[in-house]
Amino acid sequence: MKTEVDFFKKNIRSWYKKNNRNFSWRKTNDPWKIYLIEVLSQQTQLDRANKYYKKFILEYPNPQKMAAASRKKILKLWTGLGYNNRAIRMHESSKILSNRTFDDLYPNFMELPGVGEYTNSALLSFAYGEKVITVDTNVKRILERYFKKDNINEFIERNQKDLLSYFNSRDFNQALMDLGSKICTNRNPKCDICPLEKKCMKYINEEIIKKEPFKNSNRQKRGQIIRILINTKKVHSSELAEQLNIKENTLIKLIRGLERDGFLNISKNKYIEIKSN
Repeated sequence: MKTEVDFFKKNIRSWYKKNNRNFSWRKTNDPWKIYLIEVLSQQTQLDRANKYYKKFILEYPNPQKMAAASRKKILKLWTGLGYNNRAIRMHESSKILSNRTFDDLYPNFMELPGVGEYTNSALLSFAYGEKVITVDTNVKRILERYFKKDNINEFIERNQKDLLSYFNSRDFNQALMDLGSKICTNRNPKCDICPLEKKCMKYINEEIIKKEPFKNSNRQKRGQIIRILINTKKVHSSELAEQLNIKENTLIKLIRGLERDGFLNISKNKYIEIKSN
């Protein structure tokens, strides 16, 4: 086991030095910047998330700036990224962080809306230099394949100390993310050019991810509603239903869902607008 771990670490380190992706937030330990990119990159490819990160960090260099912004402005800047609930949770988190710092919350950031174990560990590793493995899909896939393990979470918990000994956790985690993105991909991994190939157990179980069709889905319609409303003050439900070419009672069901999620307000006479804050 020790031989396999040593080989793994040595070759990952060497590969990463030559092949790492050069993003500005990888050079910072500012927890706000790290929090932003982690939220933006959820369910989004890193290169695309980075383009949005540049816009958001320019507009909101600190949580106080974002907390003072309107919900409509946040959603407008978010347009095109999808999964708008993330924007709402990010905005709510900025309000908490405008009064309390990350240091106040350390080491448990899960008090922030939408922050789970992965984002919490990312903040601990990238902002605070803690010896933790950020267990995302790329990291799990590589370790599963290399060490031939089914219960990978248990394996990581048991071997985290050895895997990170004499290894900066930021570099370790980012190296695995880059390797998983470029080479050890979910489907059709490029084993012939992988730095771990010689000792890898090649325990490859391609994960089949079933995705709900986006076209004509409720998720698409919800996104269309948000896009219309961020560019106008308020719209009557009948007018909005006509624009979307759907029945008004179907629209109202979608609106009620968006209202519960904190996006919109609907008046008694059925005028709809983005919630102010």
